[in-house]
Amino acid sequence: MIDTRPITLTDAQWDLVLATANLAPNFAVREFDDVHAVLIRAHNALRHDLPEDDERRIDAITDMSLWCVADSRNDDFLLSVTLAPGCTLQSDLIDLVDLKEATGATTGWSAIRAVLTRLIAERNKVCEAFANVALEFDGLVGYAEHRGVDAEDLFDVIHDTAAAHASDMNNSGLDSQILYLIEQNGGRATRDLIDELAADVAATD
Repeated sequence: MIDTRPITLTDAQWDLVLATANLAPNFAVREFDDVHAVLIRAHNALRHDLPEDDERRIDAITDMSLWCVADSRNDDFLLSVTLAPGCTLQSDLIDLVDLKEATGATTGWSAIRAVLTRLIAERNKVCEAFANVALEFDGLVGYAEHRGVDAEDLFDVIHDTAAAHASDMNNSGLDSQILYLIEQNGGRATRDLIDELAADVAATD
């Protein structure tokens, strides 16, 4: 069963993150790697460094990963949540500049806590949206079965809907195309695809 319950840290869990953060006392958010470092420390503090029977352990914390999608125009990144094999969700784009402004002049532990709080909030928002979709999904499957509509009846509808969506993506520019590929395949597979396309382009020049 997919677990979409929100993550909420107790004081004891926050203490663990602080104790194992291993970041400089003057830590501040300056670039994507700083945000990523906080998440990795949370992975270690709240799962990898704890035995399975420790009540402070949160297995779901390692379902979270970050993908930098920054370019010359922005410092955006994405948070992805892997709820199950083949079920990876993506957050909306997160602007690093906004995160810097949110942490303000805070440094050290206060900045670490502000970053992790934002990442967990984004994770919980994604999971809540998925849970709502799952409830609607169950209801509509039952409704279709009740009305006598089966998979074969939807073949043409699915084909037409997918074709229209693909056309919209292709007409919306590179940003929309890349974001769509990340949502469908994940960041690593999208990067590999870009490398393959770049090699093809170079070969034809």
